[in-house]
Amino acid sequence: MNKLRCVSALLLTSLSAACSGENVDIDCSLYPAQDQSSYLLPYPVGDAYKVEVTTGHYRKANQGVGLYAVDFRMPIGSVIVAARGGEVVAVREKFEDNNGQDLAENYVFIRHSDGTIGRYFHLTHQGALVDEGDVVEAGDVIAKSGNTGQSGGPHLHFDVQKCGPNLPPGYNTLPCGQTIPVSFRNTQPHSCGLEKGETYTALADA
Repeated sequence: MNKLRCVSALLLTSLSAACSGENVDIDCSLYPAQDQSSYLLPYPVGDAYKVEVTTGHYRKANQGVGLYAVDFRMPIGSVIVAARGGEVVAVREKFEDNNGQDLAENYVFIRHSDGTIGRYFHLTHQGALVDEGDVVEAGDVIAKSGNTGQSGGPHLHFDVQKCGPNLPPGYNTLPCGQTIPVSFRNTQPHSCGLEKGETYTALADA
């Protein structure tokens, strides 16, 4: 995204936040350079999915902990890969798809070498393909997507928290609950995070 588009997006987002009472301030300078990013898109090379940026945790009341979360719209059963390597520290896969219940989502959490936690939510029933204690590399298959928990439709919710893991019901408890900006090195250029409404293809990692 060029500077003008980034500023425009920020203005539009700020207006939306003002109307909704949410806190959605984006500082593009906080995003790491894409070519130096530690992260891949969380799906296999060749796959492409549309981005829907979440807004549910932007509220001032919880200090905007979910500001840097991203939703990828994808069918139930889509393959999910580790965006970054690390140790699997939490797994849940017992809930059925389309249950519509808050805190009834399946997930995989991975702790990275710097202590941050990559979180993959709304996985399908019995959709975790790793176990706690497993060590994975970026690009390894870890799960299948679903539509569990409080969800507007089949998708993958991905974010990276400062530390943790924060387990339910305290998913967003600070200080660990704060999400951090992430760039993805194996897709088209983006300097201020992935854009809502855009489709991103996972490319072969250089």
